[in-house]
Amino acid sequence: MCKVPLLSSSGEPAAAIIEKDEKAPLKSASKFTADQQTIIRAGEVWRSHISPAILVFVLVLPMLIYQKEYFSTFFHDTWYVPIMGIIGCTIPSGGAPVAGGVVFLPILTMKNIEAHEAVAFAASTQMIGVGIFAPMGWMSRDPTVLMPSFLKPMFPFALAGLLFSYLVTPLEKEDELDTSQNDSSEEEEAENSSQSTEEVVEDEESAEGYGTMSTTAPVVERQMSKAERRNIVFTPKLFTIYAVCCFLGGMLCGWIGIGVEKVTFFLLTYFHKVDVIAAGLSSITMTGWLSFFAFLLHAVCTPEDEGFGPHLTCGLKDELNPGGHVFGKVPYELWLSVLPGVLIGSLIGPAVNAAVGPRNIMIIFVGFLFFDATYNIYNLATNGFIAELFGS
Repeated sequence: MCKVPLLSSSGEPAAAIIEKDEKAPLKSASKFTADQQTIIRAGEVWRSHISPAILVFVLVLPMLIYQKEYFSTFFHDTWYVPIMGIIGCTIPSGGAPVAGGVVFLPILTMKNIEAHEAVAFAASTQMIGVGIFAPMGWMSRDPTVLMPSFLKPMFPFALAGLLFSYLVTPLEKEDELDTSQNDSSEEEEAENSSQSTEEVVEDEESAEGYGTMSTTAPVVERQMSKAERRNIVFTPKLFTIYAVCCFLGGMLCGWIGIGVEKVTFFLLTYFHKVDVIAAGLSSITMTGWLSFFAFLLHAVCTPEDEGFGPHLTCGLKDELNPGGHVFGKVPYELWLSVLPGVLIGSLIGPAVNAAVGPRNIMIIFVGFLFFDATYNIYNLATNGFIAELFGS
């Protein structure tokens, strides 16, 4: 049996139309409801007026706070942080399921920032960068990129996992933050997710783009459109799988600042065949919302010898943590410095996605995970952890 390409009414191969549908945002106004068109207009106002005003504000604010010491102290100590913010927010804003911590944590570790403080920094940055800036940067292009049918039922489970990890099973002060094993598993998971997403496109191309040569007309089975796949419908079995995974992913966010976005990205692309952009943006937005609650815990529940705050008792008390505190103060100096970078990165991300495509975004994402895993393994080796582990 010989395969022949089916042509659309315009004469263009159907497979090419499907590939365009996967890679391009939904741009036609006729595809959007009145509420979605309102969101598009709000996104345009954000990009043209609000975000430039915020950028000026976050650039001027440190100057007002530090005044004469701005260059000698603030800029001298934090010059690298805006660059880190641009990179850390451009990648998730481009559609990759990484919330910025994969960039922040290795760099802060190299700068000898304490592990719990690095997690606090990731939380305080992600709540703004991927909780607000990144999704707002996409609203003028595609208001359906965030999926309420996924976020509304699953966010409470992820939040429960986050609070459980902070208040019931926290990493103690003397615990070492080891993300190498997690990064390795995330890299493998991301590769599998990218592969499964590519398989979806290929399957659709084979199903819709080709028929078989026979004596009868080719029969093409209808496939769900991108917009239909973004409307998540749960069976009881899938709801349970998602809920458990979101809870565990929330716990991971509490321990190392990132993690749930990779889990949910895999679930969305594997079970519901959601396109890379919607799966990635919805996943990192969930991480941003979780990071807001993590930031609050780090801001108000740290021990009395760690920075500002009321130093409330938030968690369970035990021998290692008699005060029931959350370890890791928020490094506000670094946070002030990173805000311009994450805002710029959130505006660059959609343009990068349009320029290089979602598949290349995933390649970049896997490259960053490989770098992070390699660095952590090297760090463990130089600290003698691996030699001690194997008794050599």
